[in-house]
Amino acid sequence: MSDMAPDGSPVDVYLALSPEPDLSRVRSVLRPGWSVLDLGCGVGRIANALCHAGHAVVAVDNSPDMLTHVRGPEPLLHDIWTLDLDRRFDAVLALSHLVNGRTRERRLGLLSVCRHHLREGGVVVVQRYPPEWNPTDETSRVDGVEVQLHDVRIFGDGFSATVTYAIGDRSWAQPFEAAIVDDEELSSLAEAAGLRFRGVLDEQQTCALLTTE
Repeated sequence: MSDMAPDGSPVDVYLALSPEPDLSRVRSVLRPGWSVLDLGCGVGRIANALCHAGHAVVAVDNSPDMLTHVRGPEPLLHDIWTLDLDRRFDAVLALSHLVNGRTRERRLGLLSVCRHHLREGGVVVVQRYPPEWNPTDETSRVDGVEVQLHDVRIFGDGFSATVTYAIGDRSWAQPFEAAIVDDEELSSLAEAAGLRFRGVLDEQQTCALLTTE
């Protein structure tokens, strides 16, 4: 068993992270008994808790090692950008900054998958980097995990960087590329995918709500 997902995400790091505050933000827009599609569910931080609260959850990830820790939801090993289920859900989750893909095509592809699997009147919760964030080398600590962002390079349409996670004497380095998605861009993407940007769920503006109406 590998301790890394295909994109370089460390399994043990995600196991160490609390589901909060993301879980509370998601719950704030769900109704009792709603069905949920969790795209890029990872180890089930959100999916497991929602399932235990009575939601029917399908948890999708392209990492079998991540899915090993999904307990309760229906696990599905699949690439989320090519997902095409013959099912519709009351809510679709696209957390873990999936919408911050470097290219607009990638970002639009994600929201199109969300819309394809969403029933009329349903909701999409999208997690993004803070729209006013200017990436720089920095170190922080989250739930006992040291997170160091370094080797940041800014481009006209985004940035590249490496994030190094450390838990005790273990560490994992994950290079990545991303873009900042502000309200104007998110509104444009949502409209192109057949959705509407309805606002944010937190003061940091990292969780956005999209709907079909």
